[in-house]
Amino acid sequence: MSLAVGILIVPAAAKAPVPAPSDAPTIVLVHGAFMDASNWDAVREELDRLGYRTIAVTLAGRGGSASDSDTPSLEAYRDAVLAAIAGETRPVVLVGHSFGGITISNVAEAAPDRIAALVYLAAYLPRNGQSLQMLAGMDRDSRTAAAFVVDAERGVASIASDQRGSLFCNDCEPATAKAAGAMMVSEPLAPLAEPARLGERFARVPRFYIRTAHDLVISPAQQSRMIAATPAAGVLQLDTGHSPMLSQPGALAALLADLAAPAASAEEHQNVR
Repeated sequence: MSLAVGILIVPAAAKAPVPAPSDAPTIVLVHGAFMDASNWDAVREELDRLGYRTIAVTLAGRGGSASDSDTPSLEAYRDAVLAAIAGETRPVVLVGHSFGGITISNVAEAAPDRIAALVYLAAYLPRNGQSLQMLAGMDRDSRTAAAFVVDAERGVASIASDQRGSLFCNDCEPATAKAAGAMMVSEPLAPLAEPARLGERFARVPRFYIRTAHDLVISPAQQSRMIAATPAAGVLQLDTGHSPMLSQPGALAALLADLAAPAASAEEHQNVR
């Protein structure tokens, strides 16, 4: 496993894809709010070409989930990921996008020895007791509040259809932004207010953060505040909006491959500032 030392900011173009060595860990991809596993399809294709095994998890409470009958909760989300990695023989690299950052944190607290590293992609990086609702409330620069539509009767929220692409895929080509908006789903409300319960077990798992420089959903300023509060072993940056898996899947795959490659040296990371 490649372990960065200190804080490093590198442009995506500086990272060439790293072919998977024979002992490469499986890369497990956890989506964020209003999304499902299909959002990772292009990244999975790129990683597959490099020889990496990937798993993409769809969480409860949205169409296509194997656990739709479960009541959506942070516990159900955690358990869905634990079930997805149960058959893996080596620790995995666990990647969480957006709200998925809270899910992967809870997985690490439950099973730290199953996780080689956590990767937060434009993600909420919570401290103990913090929820998405709490962290989002701190983000004065996010532009999602005006587009957030609550259906209290059904217990779900959605993003206004005419603002989905421009918020979540603001750096995408128009056709990709339109498709991204069409892919978005309703999000169960209750888990958004649930606090993460984290302690020493979570703290001992190596963490990396991939910042998104033009993010309108979780602002770069809020990303920096969360990193300062819960320092990461390494911080990298993509010149994208909130959904680089859609706008720059190749660049994102290259970063994930670099973090997952056991052969990548810590010295390489130390020399990039």
